[in-house]
Amino acid sequence: MIAPPPPFEPVQYALTSVHTDPYLGGTDGPSLLTSDPVAAAHFFLDTDRLGHLEVMAHATADDGALTPIRAGDIVHRALAELPHGDPRRDTLRTAQADWIEDRLWDRGDEPEGAAPGGPDWIRAGSAWGAAFTALPGADVLAELASHYPGTQEPHVPLAMTALRTARAIRQAAGPVGEEDRQLLVANWQILKSSWPGREEPAALAAATWYLERLADLDPLTAQPPADLTDTQRARWREDAVALQRDLLVLEPRLHPARIEAFTTRAPTQPTSPAPGSTAHAEEAAEGVGAERQRLDEALAGALDHLPLDGEVRERVRAAAAAVLQQPQALALPGQPGGDADAALHWRRRVPSAQRAAVDTDATLTHAYTYVARARREAGEGRWPSADQGSTAPARTLAAETAARHAVLGRLLALADAERAASAHEPHLHAAAGAAAQAARAEAQARALRPMEAHHTEQAASTATFDAARSLLDETLTEQRAAVRATIAAHFPRPDHRLAAQLASGIDQQAVARAQNAVTVLGRELDDILARDRGPGTRLRPTVEQINEARSRSDAARRRLDDLVRLERPATAAALRVLRAVMTLSAPPSPGDGVERLSRHRQQLTERLTTALPATATTGSASRSAAEPRPARHQPRPTTANRGMR
Repeated sequence: MIAPPPPFEPVQYALTSVHTDPYLGGTDGPSLLTSDPVAAAHFFLDTDRLGHLEVMAHATADDGALTPIRAGDIVHRALAELPHGDPRRDTLRTAQADWIEDRLWDRGDEPEGAAPGGPDWIRAGSAWGAAFTALPGADVLAELASHYPGTQEPHVPLAMTALRTARAIRQAAGPVGEEDRQLLVANWQILKSSWPGREEPAALAAATWYLERLADLDPLTAQPPADLTDTQRARWREDAVALQRDLLVLEPRLHPARIEAFTTRAPTQPTSPAPGSTAHAEEAAEGVGAERQRLDEALAGALDHLPLDGEVRERVRAAAAAVLQQPQALALPGQPGGDADAALHWRRRVPSAQRAAVDTDATLTHAYTYVARARREAGEGRWPSADQGSTAPARTLAAETAARHAVLGRLLALADAERAASAHEPHLHAAAGAAAQAARAEAQARALRPMEAHHTEQAASTATFDAARSLLDETLTEQRAAVRATIAAHFPRPDHRLAAQLASGIDQQAVARAQNAVTVLGRELDDILARDRGPGTRLRPTVEQINEARSRSDAARRRLDDLVRLERPATAAALRVLRAVMTLSAPPSPGDGVERLSRHRQQLTERLTTALPATATTGSASRSAAEPRPARHQPRPTTANRGMR
């Protein structure tokens, strides 16, 4: 069972990235698991501004499960939690201004070596509205304008375009009636016309939803507004027919049957059986066939161990097969959904892992804050010495910590599953006993000889037990393969030191150090209390010193108790199943994150369209969202061409 979140657990943010450029397209990029929204916001802004990485964000809900969110929402959450006057707000402002500035330049269509054109404020505004669905702050626009002193009011076109794009996306989440056709057309044109709007899943979802809603407004059945004149009503229908034709040309996969109905001017559409029902029936039939095959193989294996041949073997087989039933699926704790879920599972079970994560978050936030402050204080015309590479050690530490916790979390979940499988043994024996009784009755009904009846009972009992056990073993084998894949992803070349690396800080030496700390701090507390109670003591300790010594002693005792009661048993269970997992061969690296990116976008689409009318569908959204955005990894323009910093 996946560990539930403890009370008052802060929101956890899991950010992953996938390369979308032609060279590394589909491979995994940097990732981050943190409870600090400021660090998560800096990670998104610095990673997404590179242009060739697509960032996917998740956040824990009330039940502790990671839920897909839009990456731009993390910046809003970080700013909402920071009080006014906090210096970290200034560093976030600088990071946001740098994010917009990278959207001002696009050299994708220019020949190599050509001088870049001027900044495209409309393009940057579309990108901001698609990413954040809100206007940029006045302080962000002011800092951005300071980078371009010769430009008159650069924030006006940027803010207006961001407002139009954000409003179009927000209106897609509300109910829209058929009479609002002009609003649908206007919003769809806004989202499909600007290139930066395609870099956010929310813009894709909204644009596709508008496209589907427009296609659903059939010009043969939709009624024009009542206040139109006859001439205006005829023109309205002509425009509707032209719009319908354009939509079908742009997206022919959208409502395929509607093309024939439109060209033949027939309002009725052909009916066909739902493809989902046929697929479901085929899957059910395959499942039944697999269960029957499992029973036949278990029965054949049981008969091979009995001294039977010829007609006797066939009679025993027929009698045993008549009473065999499909094994009942016994529930086993499953594996976490992803590496971030596995890391959270380990941190919720092991207190020291949670403390290590908090320390890593503090280090990472400090590094991001230092780099952003250095950028802001560098001055005009000079690049700061602290750049993106200055955060590399902190990001590496965070990645290594999350990787180690993810592997341990999967190993611990596998240990829980194996323990649950062992607990199911009495149920398997009970089912085998029931099968033996049914086989005895079947043998009597078939008038088999006593020895044949005895063999029938043995065959039915053994086959029932083996079939149910094989079902559990298949589940455990799948989980072991998932754990081995995680180890191969984070530790490509593991050696004999892997167990020591995973158990670092929770080994027997850690217990000895914790016991020594309890002894030393306990003596210090006793000494302070003795000096406080001594009648001849001239310099008595203060109340603060006594409370501090007592707090240190209590913390050391809690640390030792956590080690002995929680951390050491969990680590021992994880390392015990590690031996069996490492005997498996490492699976090949998938190396393709396009499927995960498409699945993430589809989940965002479903969340966006949950409040929409029933006519909207998400099939085309997932198809369109599966195409990665073009790469924007061109070099940054020089200072002379982009304005003084």
